[in-house]
Amino acid sequence: MCSIGEDDFGDDGATHGMVAESLPSGIVLSPGDCNKCGVTSSELYKLNFRTAECRDCFLAYARHKFRAALGAAKILPRNAEVLLVLDGSAESLVLLDMLHFAQTQNTFKRLHCNARVVYVEDQPVQGRDPVDVDTLKTLSTQYTPFEFHVIELGAFPDSLRQIHYYSPNNESNELAQKIKKLRSLTARQDYLQQQRKNLIASVAQKLSCSHVFEPSISVDLATQLLAAIALGRGGSAALDVALLDDRLTGDVKLLRPLKDLNEQEIQFYIHAQRLKPLLQSGSRYGQDNGPSASLQNLTFAFVANLQQNYASTVSTVFRTGDKIAANGNPEKVVCIHCQSALDSQLSETLLAIEYSRTVSGAGASLYKNGDDLEGLAKRRLELQDGLCHACRGIQAEFESG
Repeated sequence: MCSIGEDDFGDDGATHGMVAESLPSGIVLSPGDCNKCGVTSSELYKLNFRTAECRDCFLAYARHKFRAALGAAKILPRNAEVLLVLDGSAESLVLLDMLHFAQTQNTFKRLHCNARVVYVEDQPVQGRDPVDVDTLKTLSTQYTPFEFHVIELGAFPDSLRQIHYYSPNNESNELAQKIKKLRSLTARQDYLQQQRKNLIASVAQKLSCSHVFEPSISVDLATQLLAAIALGRGGSAALDVALLDDRLTGDVKLLRPLKDLNEQEIQFYIHAQRLKPLLQSGSRYGQDNGPSASLQNLTFAFVANLQQNYASTVSTVFRTGDKIAANGNPEKVVCIHCQSALDSQLSETLLAIEYSRTVSGAGASLYKNGDDLEGLAKRRLELQDGLCHACRGIQAEFESG
């Protein structure tokens, strides 16, 4: 039917840049014959690496990628309890629509799982207007019988509410106040990402869900991989881009079934199904501060440029993450914040970083030679603080702030 993982779709991918009341480039509006089924259609979908096809053939192709990602790995048990994370983006709506379609097929083709949906409202942290509750209620009606829940980022899991009983909370958010203590936007974005994952894991446990569906596509995973390495999370970077991420607490498995889809396919699917994203692209925390404001923003701008000029490279970047393997961790010790495995052996790189901090820190003049300073650096690294290198940097900003 299609070639899964075929990503060489030319050098002009993602130049479609969908705007309001316009169509993505590549959709041929003049009548023509579908090259797949031969049916005459008034609207043909032309992906950069495929021949023009009608709406039904394109939807079948895109949905097959979703099913193939789950089926090839046999990673989702039959009748599993699944929590779908809805963030209002186009990707999350595509994932919601695909899962709902897979649930409404006949017995043979049906995806046998029980799904619930949670919308994580980050308005208290972002400072923007909250998403219209009536729009969420309309979605819950459209995608019956999925249960829709809402929770605010930074809230306790007990505050989880079904959509029909939810109302925006105008009280001050503790998380929003806490991140103000972090000096750099890089630390804030990294900290919020980990807090979001921990909250989703808690919600999944509360709803008795064993698996979580996250709406990450190829460009998101490429960005995440490069950002993780730049932030010092290289030891766990493979899990940041893999289909399965098993680091969440409570034995909750995080799945990324849209990992093989690109941005052009997402925009085409949105148009084909007449979906309306709740939030515009580029609404991540701190993204409007510019590409040089943080490591994550700079990485995102770099990958976006690759997507526009050398689109096939983006797929190569994120697929490289599957080949990265961390050193063994026989003691199974994990970071208390991000649940990534801690390095059981003393790293020369981390020792060099800690040595630099020791030399530039207060009290360094009390040590007579470099050996004493190196010994102090080793003792600091050996402290059982339960944090990985990246999370230790965030904690240092909290303490200094």
